[in-house]
Amino acid sequence: MLQSLDWSILWQFRAALWNGLLTTLWISAVGILGSTLAGVAVGCLAAVPSLLLRRLTASYTELLRNLPVIVKLFFLYFVLGVPAIPAALLTLILHQSAYIADVTRAGIRSVPRGQVDAGLSLGHGWWQIYRHILLPQVLRIVIPPMTTQYVSVVKNSAVVALISVEDLTYQTQEINVETFRGFEAATAATVLYIAISAVVIGAMTRLYARLAGP
Repeated sequence: MLQSLDWSILWQFRAALWNGLLTTLWISAVGILGSTLAGVAVGCLAAVPSLLLRRLTASYTELLRNLPVIVKLFFLYFVLGVPAIPAALLTLILHQSAYIADVTRAGIRSVPRGQVDAGLSLGHGWWQIYRHILLPQVLRIVIPPMTTQYVSVVKNSAVVALISVEDLTYQTQEINVETFRGFEAATAATVLYIAISAVVIGAMTRLYARLAGP
């Protein structure tokens, strides 16, 4: 089997693979940024002592976590008629933000309650408490689990090929259709996905080391 492989296909379709890689990179980057903003906001609201907010945020996380990412994608694209790129980005943001919200809420709960009480007794509002007391400590705590969530965004981005977004997975399928060299194309895509994930893990590891100090 190995003797029948034709790796020159990768060079012939290097432009398609490069364009697919760039699409995957920017979709993943926007997905990571958007899901972080949404997830942290929901996680912070979940920690506020309000029964209504706790129920709303719990409903948000439970609903989105229990729906497969492909179901969200198809609902936005086929049912609501959202264009392909916005549907892809919204899917990644909504899906991963539910997990990031739980990570954020767990990180906030790990900070001793006495610090929050001290801030309230000094007359600080919740925004000031989050900004100056909770979030600086939570950031160091949640970096390891957040790394896992960011890698998940990269992996889940492959589903956008199902609605004809020309990402790395889509280009791999196109190469297979044109040349029947799916193994070579899939191998290249796998290596590139691993490389992207390795960069994300390396960046988060360096950030954690820098925040943790000596």
